[in-house]
Amino acid sequence: MSQITEINRASLAQLSVAAAELWEVIDNCDSEIELTELLERQLDVQNATESKVDAIAYVADQLQVDLKTWEARLASIVALHTPIIERRRRQLEQLKSYLLRLHELGLLPERVAGKERRIDFQNNPPSIVLKVDPSHQEFPEKFKQSEYSARSKDILAAYKAGEDINDFAEIVTRKHVRFRYQKSIQSQHKS
Repeated sequence: MSQITEINRASLAQLSVAAAELWEVIDNCDSEIELTELLERQLDVQNATESKVDAIAYVADQLQVDLKTWEARLASIVALHTPIIERRRRQLEQLKSYLLRLHELGLLPERVAGKERRIDFQNNPPSIVLKVDPSHQEFPEKFKQSEYSARSKDILAAYKAGEDINDFAEIVTRKHVRFRYQKSIQSQHKS
């Protein structure tokens, strides 16, 4: 297998390692003939790296297009089926309300048997209807719940203003990946 074929099959990580190793050898090279060969190999690695980067970005673009297509399909399916689901949900609730009304009027007992199935009327678990707002002072403290949350934007603003926040927070900057066109190529894709 030729050296060019091996370079083209290499992963981006392998190409990066190969480039670093070649630069180290080039830095220590004494022979002009060997230096010329090494520089040609380095150029091949650089070209392969650029092609690999373009290929990775192209795959990412295709995945993004694919995602948008599937998301649009999902949205269409949801839009198509949501009214039907809601209609069925309303119909079921209306049927249950009708049966509960008959039971409340005394027309149906706690248990109504059919040939294969039966309808039971059961009590729901108890629920609470508050008469006083929990923030009001009349509401007993032992039944109140406080929720705490950090005001992240204020902490970040304090950090940027030079305040020491190290006792209670740490500012972390994470990386993300963006696929962009080179400036010379970008104008071609905008037109």
